[in-house]
Amino acid sequence: MKVKKMSMLMSTIVLAVSLTGCSGNNTNAAGEEAEQLKTQIAKLQEENKQLTEENNKLKEAAIVVANTSEEEPEKAQSDNANPAGEETKAIVKGQPLVLDGVAEYTVTKTSFTKKIVPSKPGTFYTYYEAKEPDTTYLAITLKVKNLGGSGKGADTFADITVKYDNQYEYRTSSTIENKGGEDFTYTNITSVEPLKYGTLVFFATVPTEVQTSDKPLYADINIEGQSYRYTIR
Repeated sequence: MKVKKMSMLMSTIVLAVSLTGCSGNNTNAAGEEAEQLKTQIAKLQEENKQLTEENNKLKEAAIVVANTSEEEPEKAQSDNANPAGEETKAIVKGQPLVLDGVAEYTVTKTSFTKKIVPSKPGTFYTYYEAKEPDTTYLAITLKVKNLGGSGKGADTFADITVKYDNQYEYRTSSTIENKGGEDFTYTNITSVEPLKYGTLVFFATVPTEVQTSDKPLYADINIEGQSYRYTIR
């Protein structure tokens, strides 16, 4: 657009010069046309000035957009660093965590053991034994109360991941006490009815180093999509 206006301006000036060279017989007509051309030239110069200003503004706007685009990736990386923007909540041994309409959760016991048995073993009972050399079980007992309106699968109350030294993760398996604590049974076939309790035992096979070391050890308990941290030491 700017080039087109400049071309029109140059053409007008050339025409004005050509007209001034005409014979004296056309002096009056040439004078009138020259005045008109002067007016048009002045108008074109004003339009050209406005176009130049607009062009400069567009350049400045383009620079601002470019700078903003360069900053966006950094912002995106920052957002991805902590997508949820939430701090991990704490759960403390012996203190019930109540989620209205869902359940009540209480960590009642934590232990290292080679053999996991029910709290009140009957004549015949199921047990779990860590048979691999230099390994042991880390067992976390979680007592739950169903606060929902219907039965809830024992395997849906929580998931637990154990983390040692802030870098080594161990997934847990779970079982649930049966017959008043005389035996264990499978969580995936057991339901806890409304307002009733269940005693879940989550256990992970860990190296004996985890037991003997004084390095940080905690369990992240995932409940209804929220993570709760239980600090063991």
